[in-house]
Amino acid sequence: MAKAAILSVGDELSLGQSLDTHAQWLSQRLVELGVVPILHATVGDDEQGLVDALAGAMPRVEVIIITGGLGPTADDLTREALAALAGPGLVHEPEAEVALRARFEARGRRLPESNLKQALRPSWMRMIPNPLGTAPGLMGTLDGVLVASLPGPPDEMHPMWRDHVAAAVRAHVGQAPVRCETVLACGLPESVAAERLGALMDRGRNPMVGITVSGTTLAARIRATGDACTDGSVESTIAAVEEAWGPLCFGRDADTLAGSIGALLVAQRAWVATCESCTGGGVARALTAVSGSSAWFGSGWITYANEAKVRVGVDPTLIERHGAVSPEVAEAMARSAAHAAGARFGVATTGVAGPTGGSEAKPVGTVWIHVHDELAALRPRRFLITGDRTMVRDRATALAQVMLRLAILGRDERKLLWEVG
Repeated sequence: MAKAAILSVGDELSLGQSLDTHAQWLSQRLVELGVVPILHATVGDDEQGLVDALAGAMPRVEVIIITGGLGPTADDLTREALAALAGPGLVHEPEAEVALRARFEARGRRLPESNLKQALRPSWMRMIPNPLGTAPGLMGTLDGVLVASLPGPPDEMHPMWRDHVAAAVRAHVGQAPVRCETVLACGLPESVAAERLGALMDRGRNPMVGITVSGTTLAARIRATGDACTDGSVESTIAAVEEAWGPLCFGRDADTLAGSIGALLVAQRAWVATCESCTGGGVARALTAVSGSSAWFGSGWITYANEAKVRVGVDPTLIERHGAVSPEVAEAMARSAAHAAGARFGVATTGVAGPTGGSEAKPVGTVWIHVHDELAALRPRRFLITGDRTMVRDRATALAQVMLRLAILGRDERKLLWEVG
């Protein structure tokens, strides 16, 4: 298999001021193409240091990916280092300068002289357009090695990889017999997820299955090589993972939990409304991030104060008797939201996100979530979520979506992640 090196450029990385997440992301993308990363290196804003790192990597690999150092300031030295590999000097690219000037003029600004360096390229490389930023990428082949240099911001780097670099890498190394698929789930503890997969995770297995966790999303990453790419092994492995994880599986690859909920609601011609306390509108925000969500999301309320809960329709005696953080109030919030919006489903969250406000009976991290369904009787669920305030809110937001999806499917899961009682 072809090999690759990934070089991350910037003093903020070499000094430990920022975490290098680019190397991980690029490694995953390269493996998907059948290219094995054998080197990750971090280089400060040092032209000679980057030249040395490139020269050391080139005899060992077929592909080099660089991120960072393409900006307009004096410490952005990646293009100079790349030029030095094949002789000093940079070539002016008129089209790049025109694009830069147009970008600034469209915003009513004058192009600073410092940005003109972004219209320069090494003679052996071509520019990659960057519609999302001022720094074009660079790509070329030198001594049989494909070198691509990408801007540091992820929202610029990721599209550039997808739209330009991935195809160039594939063409350079040939079609490798590697296939990668991902099954996504939410609401299942990682250890339980691994137990359910059992022998599917044996390291000598082909396809190989591994588990990763990002935020609240659990991913079964399936990688096949050779004949297993085409003999049905991948499909049978996907089916086995989905059977093991059951209704908590919500999609594949780039799918989102909210997107899967929207598709189910559209299929059932149903609507949902939200009434949130501790999540502060996080559930509504997640659901409405889906394009077309106006077809199935009706209304949302943020009811932090008890008076706001009452205005939505919660009986004040429930709050007096049980407290705002209780199953009774969560149930009333969800039901009131659904009725007020004329929706079939209502979702409610109420809890103690912290760091203050907890008690012995209701410690920080206590969250009650309820999904109301006009056609079925469902129970509120209590969670004790670990983490700081942001984590508690984010995790509660995800769990509320999990519960909504289960309700739409008419399915249940005995105990969700962080659920107690």
